[in-house]
This record gives sequence, structure tokens and C-alpha cells, in this order.
Amino acid sequence: MIDKKPKSATGRLTLLYIISLAAIGCLSALGQFLIQRSLTHQELNLKFVSIAQRQQMLSQQLGREAIALQMTMEPGRRQQQIRDIQNILKEWQVSRQDLQQLEKSPHLSADCRLLVTQILQQTSPGILQSAARTLITTSTNPRLAPTQKLSVPEVTQISATAKSFMQEMDSIISTYNQNAQTEVKNLRQLEIWLFVMTVFTLVCEGIWVFQPAVKKIHQTVNALGRSLAETQEIASKLAIAQEKSDHLLLNILPESIAERLKEKPTAIADGFGEVTVLFADIVGFTQLSTQMPPQKLVAMLNQIFSMFDHLAEKHGLEKIKTIGDAYMVVGGLPTPRADHAIAIVEMALDMQAAMAQFNQETQLNCNIRIGINSGPVVAGVIGIKKFIYDLWGDTVNIASRMESHGIPGSIQVSQSTSEQVQDKYILESRGVMQIKGKGEMETYLVKARKERSLK
Repeated sequence: MIDKKPKSATGRLTLLYIISLAAIGCLSALGQFLIQRSLTHQELNLKFVSIAQRQQMLSQQLGREAIALQMTMEPGRRQQQIRDIQNILKEWQVSRQDLQQLEKSPHLSADCRLLVTQILQQTSPGILQSAARTLITTSTNPRLAPTQKLSVPEVTQISATAKSFMQEMDSIISTYNQNAQTEVKNLRQLEIWLFVMTVFTLVCEGIWVFQPAVKKIHQTVNALGRSLAETQEIASKLAIAQEKSDHLLLNILPESIAERLKEKPTAIADGFGEVTVLFADIVGFTQLSTQMPPQKLVAMLNQIFSMFDHLAEKHGLEKIKTIGDAYMVVGGLPTPRADHAIAIVEMALDMQAAMAQFNQETQLNCNIRIGINSGPVVAGVIGIKKFIYDLWGDTVNIASRMESHGIPGSIQVSQSTSEQVQDKYILESRGVMQIKGKGEMETYLVKARKERSLK
């Protein structure tokens, strides 16, 4: 046994809609058919009435002409009346033929057909025609004196028959009028019935088709509304997540580098001819870590580096990374700037001031060692995971050596950096020093800002 799948709601509504439209179409077609048939009947009935009234008129004219012929003694006048009677007889015959054709019409109503048959039966014996022909024959008899008055029984017969025929015709026309009124009444009832059926069909269509359709539309609209709300909520969450992701990415990479990676996630390496690199290291951090719980140690380190982050943002510098207790920041990239060395030294001085305030607030005795160097570097992002913006080059190595060979609480700069900042800061030469991996190098300590630089 094959299981029939239930039709969907849409399919049922479509079927009901087609059925209702078909019903309305059938009712309209039926109404048009019945109305056209009624109009055809009315047209034939009017033709019947016209012929019947014509028969009445001809019978009446025949009676008058017969009496006039009997009374006329003038030969010329009598001949004219005889011709008139002959014309009436011809018209009578034509009228009878019209009735015979009307009787054969397939569109004639049954009641009207019965009346036509009655009229044909009334005129079938031909009494009026026979009497009229006899009257004409008598009137044209050569032996009749021109001034002799006719005295024939046919005149009386014609008058009596014409009168009787007219009465019969009146009765037939009256019956027809009654039948016509009945047919009009039936047609009105039919129109009312068709109107009621059409309204009933429309009401059923509204109940069984449009109401469920509207309900289905409302459900669809509500579902779409819910889907839209859910989509908007998801889009909002995605936007928030995207914003967080972008913010996190910007915390790792410079904005210009992040945009480049979004467009084309490939390795990035840019060369910069002149930048200044700063390394800072917390002195004695390893020993301090043995004297402090890990959570407190991390919180302290986070507080110090957060201060440094604010200072880097304040001076428009780019933080590169933190390695353990070391902090690395650079000036002059990814957007080049002419005062990169001065900006770095300014941050270094602010870092010392920030550490002094930190020690005062926490009652600790932390100190930092800062090393600075200027020169060319290569900066970029490499690899496919855990992206980090980093620097490469001898300039970076020398800056690291400036920090590692520096004095706690001091800022040591290389020869290249001192040449760029000596006009604004008081520098103290440490002489030529042996730098691991670099040999002998002359270095300087930044002591303070010059007075004119403060103005």
C-alpha cells in the first residue's frame, strides 16, 4: 500500500482558491447563458406579439372593408375596395407564414409556441379568407349592376368572424402577457439565486481561502520578523566580536599592519632607514620573584607595563613587545617621524618618573635600566600563526646592549642617538666601553632636559 503524502497548507489553499474561482466563473457563465436565452425568448416573444397584433389589425381592416364594399355603389370606389381586400388577404397570408416560421424556431419558449399553435389553428380553417374571396367574386360579377347594392351573407360572416377572431387574439395576447410576466419574475428569481450563490461562494472563499492565507502570511511575516531580529542580534554580536577582535589585533599589531594583513595575509617586511629603539629592564626582578607570590608579582609587572603603555601612547610610539621583565618600544615606525629619537628619550625620562611614583605608592624599591639606540631596521610580521610585529637588525641588538650594559636607574644611549638629542638634553659621556658582540663603543647617559628645551 502506497502512503499518500499529505498536501502542504499552501497546496490546499491553492486548490481551494482554484475551486472557488472555478465556481464563480461557472456561476457567471451560467448567469450569462440564462440571461442571453431569456433575451432571445423575449425577442421572439416580441416578434410573436407584433405578428398577433398585425393579425388583429388585418382582421379588423377586412371587416371594415367588407362592410364598405357592401355599402358602396360607385364602380370606381368598389374596385378600389376590392383591391384593398386583396392586399389585406396577401398580408394575412404573409403574417400566417411568419407565424409558421416562428413556430419552428428552436429558441421559442414552450408557452409562446403553444400560443402560436393556437393562432394558427384559429386561422387554419380560412373562414375569413374564403368569405373574403367569395365577396370579391360576387362584387366582380358582370351581371351585377354598377349601382346595385351588395347583399351577400359573406359580409355578415366576415364581420362576425373578424369580431370573434379579435376576441380570441385578445385572449391569446392576454395569456402571453401573463406568461411574459411569469418569465420575467422567474428571471428575477434566477438573478437573485445567482447573486446569493456568488456571495455564498465569495464568503466561503474568504473563510476557507483568504482567512487561512492571511493567517499564513501573518505567520510568515512574524517568522521573518523573528528571523530578522535574530539576524540583527547575530549581526550585532558579530559586530561586537569583530570590534573586540579588531581591538585585540590592534593591541598586537599597528593599525596599518593589521589592515594589510586583513587584505592579504602574507609575510610583511618593511625597511626603515632611521628609527630609535628603547629597551627597559626591571633591575633585580629575578631576585624579587623569589620573594613575592606569583600572583602579586604578575600584578605588579602588569601595573608597571600598563604605565609604560600609556606613556608610549602619549608620545605616539609603537610598543613592540615585552619579554619577561623587559619592555621594548620604538619610535619612527610604522609611520616615519623626524623626532623619533627625542620622543623616545622623552618617554624614557617619563618612565623614570613613573617608576619613582610607583615606588612611593607601593613602598617598594623597584628600579629600571634603559638603553636606547638609533639606526635602520627591518620591521614586519612573519609566520602563519600567533602574529607579532617585530624588529630585526643591528640597531635592535645595539639598543639591547645599551640596556644590558647600562646603570640601574639611568638612561644609556649610543653615539647615533646622542647626535640627535644632544641639543635638547644634558648628556654625560661614559667614554669608550667594551660592548659584548660589538667591540668598543662610546656611550652616553641622559642626565636631564636642558633649560631651553623646557621653554
